[in-house]
Amino acid sequence: MSLNQHINIFFNDIYFDKKLNFFELWKSVFNKIYSEKNLDFNNIFTAIRINKSFYLSKYFISVNHLEGDILECGVLRGFSAFLMRSLEDKMSLNKINNYYLIDSFEGLSEINKEDIPNDKDLKIHKKGELRENMETVENIFQEYKNIYLLKGWIPEVFDHLDKNNKYKFVHLDVDLYKPTLDSLEYVYDKVVKGGVIITDDYQSPLFPGNQKAWKQYFDSKKIKSWLALPSGQAVIIKD
Repeated sequence: MSLNQHINIFFNDIYFDKKLNFFELWKSVFNKIYSEKNLDFNNIFTAIRINKSFYLSKYFISVNHLEGDILECGVLRGFSAFLMRSLEDKMSLNKINNYYLIDSFEGLSEINKEDIPNDKDLKIHKKGELRENMETVENIFQEYKNIYLLKGWIPEVFDHLDKNNKYKFVHLDVDLYKPTLDSLEYVYDKVVKGGVIITDDYQSPLFPGNQKAWKQYFDSKKIKSWLALPSGQAVIIKD
């Protein structure tokens, strides 16, 4: 059996609110963001991305009843943010949320010792890799008035956010140790009760610094209520 068949078994008949087909939405978002690429459902990385998107979507929908905004650190081309914004449109969710999307748009920041993979055969990423053009992302979101793109390095870029902002959903996809730790230190106290923080690369062998930062932060706070997800992400619902 091909991986394509497995993917269809896993995701083909998943509906949100009994009317929105998750897999069809995912494919439409992919084609919007990566119009120059062909979807390869026999690629394991496609399966991983779909799985992560599913958990991201479920937790995003779960905070719909809360007051607060959306914060994403690590935007790349905007796939996850566009998926969340599309969920709002398709499910008629609360439309008053602001989205604050933060990225250096200059690629990865400095690679520290915490970011070196344990497996010496794995690639060590370099500063400046995984770079995306900000204009490309601006064009993707140009029809939305409540999307705010902020260019800069973490943590300095947080100075451009209103310090009184409260967030109900935070998506961290910054890959590395220091920006993950800096993001948690900035945002955790600004998350409303019942709000969600989800990090993308918790179990990634390529980016071990993400897990180290996540554990370090919550261990320092003596918080144990977070969860490692089967998708490779980690998540916490704020008490």
